[in-house]
Amino acid sequence: MKAARAAVWNARAALLYSLGGWTTLGALMYYSRLDKASTENESDPEANQGTRKEVHTKEYPFGLTVTTEITYKEVQPPLTRLLRRVVSFFVPSDDPPSEK
Repeated sequence: MKAARAAVWNARAALLYSLGGWTTLGALMYYSRLDKASTENESDPEANQGTRKEVHTKEYPFGLTVTTEITYKEVQPPLTRLLRRVVSFFVPSDDPPSEK
């Protein structure tokens, strides 16, 4: 490979990696500030669930009753929230537009 072609390839690779890195860093900073400003996303019903408790009761013969309580807490990793936000731009919604 000639030196000129190697230099051009190196410059293109450096541009590509820097563009991807700065885009990722910028998106991370933008969404971290956005999450601090609004703690709940009103358009995502799964994010608004909070804690959910299920109670299961089973009765056995001779008066024995077993009660099981299961508590779910909706904790989403930041990547999941980011992916849901990106997908929401492309999926049409029948809801009326929110006025902010």
